[in-house]
Parts: sequence; C-alpha cells; structure tokens
Amino acid sequence: MTRSRKILITTCCTLITVFVIYIFLPPQSPLSPLSPFPIQPSTISHKPYAIFGFLPYWNLRKLTPEAINSTTHLAYFTLHLGDNGQLVKLDRPNEEEPGYTNYKRILDRDDLKPNSLILTFMPYDQDALVSLLNNPYSRKSAIQTITNLVQKSGAIGINIDYEPLGGIPPSLKNNFTLFIQELSSKLHQLPSTTNQVLLSISTYASVATKARIWDLTALSPLTDYFVIMTYDYHLPTDSKSGPNSPLRGAGNQFKHDILTNLAEITKLVDSRQILLGIPFYGYEWDTDTNIKYAPTDTRASVASLERIQKLIDKNTLELLWDRNSLTPYAIRREEGEIISQIYYESIDSIKLKLELVKSANLGGIAIWALGYEGDYPNLWSTINSLNTP
Repeated sequence: MTRSRKILITTCCTLITVFVIYIFLPPQSPLSPLSPFPIQPSTISHKPYAIFGFLPYWNLRKLTPEAINSTTHLAYFTLHLGDNGQLVKLDRPNEEEPGYTNYKRILDRDDLKPNSLILTFMPYDQDALVSLLNNPYSRKSAIQTITNLVQKSGAIGINIDYEPLGGIPPSLKNNFTLFIQELSSKLHQLPSTTNQVLLSISTYASVATKARIWDLTALSPLTDYFVIMTYDYHLPTDSKSGPNSPLRGAGNQFKHDILTNLAEITKLVDSRQILLGIPFYGYEWDTDTNIKYAPTDTRASVASLERIQKLIDKNTLELLWDRNSLTPYAIRREEGEIISQIYYESIDSIKLKLELVKSANLGGIAIWALGYEGDYPNLWSTINSLNTP
C-alpha cells in the first residue's frame, strides 16, 4: 500500500471518529461528568499502545508504583543542553542544575521497569536553542552528548523537546530537520544488544496548521513517535477561562481543538507515530461567576488532579460538564461565594481521549505529568484499559 493511500485511510478514520463523537455525544443535551458515556467500542487492533509517562524532575519523589507499572515508557524530564552542545550541570557557580541532579537520582533507583527509560533533552534557553540548531559544531556536540548519555544510562530512547518562541525563520526549521537527520544517523550507529534506540519529538498541537519548527513530512521517516502536546489550548495568561484540552469546539468557541488538529496532522504522518497528550492537570481562574468561559483579569494557576481531588473531597466544587469541548469544569465556592473556575480532566474525558486513540489508530498516549495525579480514583485502571480488552 502506498504512503499516500495510508494517509488517506488514516484521515478517513479520524473524520469517522469526529462523526461518531458528534452523533453519540450531541451538544444539545448536557452530560454529567459522573455518568458513563455511550462510547462505541473500537474494532481496530493495535496493541500494545505506547504509554509514555513524562516525569519532571520536580516530581521525582512523587513517582508511585502504580505509575511505574502502568506506563510502557518512563520519560525523565529533563536534561538541558547548553549553547555549546554540552550537558548543563551547573545552574550557577557551586549550584547543580536540578535536572542533572535528579537524573543521577533516577539512575540510582531500583524500582523502575527494565527497558523503559526515556531521556528528554531540551535547550537551556532560547539562545541555546538557536545555537544548537544553527551552529554545526554545537549540533555535533549536542548529538555526541545525547548518545553518550544514552549509553551511560542504559536508556532505550530519547525525546527531543525543542520549543522556540516567536517567529520561526525557515533556516531554523531546516536546521532542526538537519539536526534530527544527524541524530538519527548517529543513534543507528550505536551498538545495541536489543532494539534500536527509540527517537521521539515533542510538538505543539498546532504543528500542522501554523508555522512551526517541525517539518512533519521530512521528520516522519526519521522518528518513531511524535508527542503531540494536546493541552494548554487555554493558557494561564488568557483573558477568559476555558478548557485545557478540548476534544472538539473549534470554530464556535475556540481557535483549535484536538480533533481538528489531528485531522491535519494525520495528512502528513502515519497515525501510528502519534502519541496523544493526556494532561494530569488543568487551570484555575479567579472569577465571580458560574458562566462558562468567564472573563478574568488574573493569571490562572495550575490545578493538578491531586489538588482537584482534594477540593472534591472537601465538597467545595460544583462539578459540571462542558459539552462544547467534552471536558469537565468546576465552580469553586468558599462560604457560599464563587471564587474560581477550574477546567481539567476527569475519568470520563480521559476515556473519550483513549477511545479516540483506538478509533483513529494512533500509537498511544503521552502523559504530562507523572506526580500530578495523587490518589485520583480509578485513574490508573482507566489508563491501563488502553491495553486491555
């Protein structure tokens, strides 16, 4: 089967998924976040799905046995590369960079699953990002740093998380592709007693619709997975509250949504290369009204699933369902007064996203981030359902 035909079939599957969700979850009738959804079982066989769990260094002590056992890949976040391509070990004189400190700690742990560790690499800052891509010597040095750490750590894969800010000149985009070409070639030259080192690239959800650093068509043959960061659709600095990870709603309420983004991405890459981002957090905006998408003049704060469950246990939240985006939100009250709105993920919204992974024949999911979940009920059994009948 030709590549173009595969892409056409994948796109059709995604569009069918959109149709099914709209048919079985009509926006006319409100849905309770505590009620099960009428989801149609998938007939596509694709197992095991990859379950990447990103573990930021600041959450290392919160890593649980459930998280270790429920993820297929543990992606440690992050190791920083300086503008010369060398690993950043010091933040300032005599103060070790925390990503490096906790990297050493995770290597000392004996409770991780064998053959599961992924190392995430990102530039130390924006100046470093430009140098790492545009300077051939820095590029070569960075690749050597990465491959050395892979061999030293025993990691089975790497994740490249380069996120430039502002406008993207064509030269930067071209040099990112060149960097991945050179890195992929070097990884294939590494001695390996098992499988080839896995290469994944993190991208924004709008990668196929906006001018970004990632040339999906050129990168697709070079990488195993694209980690699509399908969250932060509303940012803490936005002037009104809104869903963090909307499944639908683009055009009416939001500029983008997951289904629209995936429909464009799957025109360019094999759907099985896509890992759908699953956020274990949302945002909380100060507001004095229960109207959805309320205006706010303050910066939102991160609301982890752990914090949300604590608020639920205290009976301070009114749980609601946003039928536009197919995600939950909550109204928080103190002494009877509305003080904030929280848009987050629930078991039901996660189930919808997992069904999308199956019906659109995606490669799996990428969780951001381990350590944010706390004791959220039924979370890991839901995640595990991706690879169980």
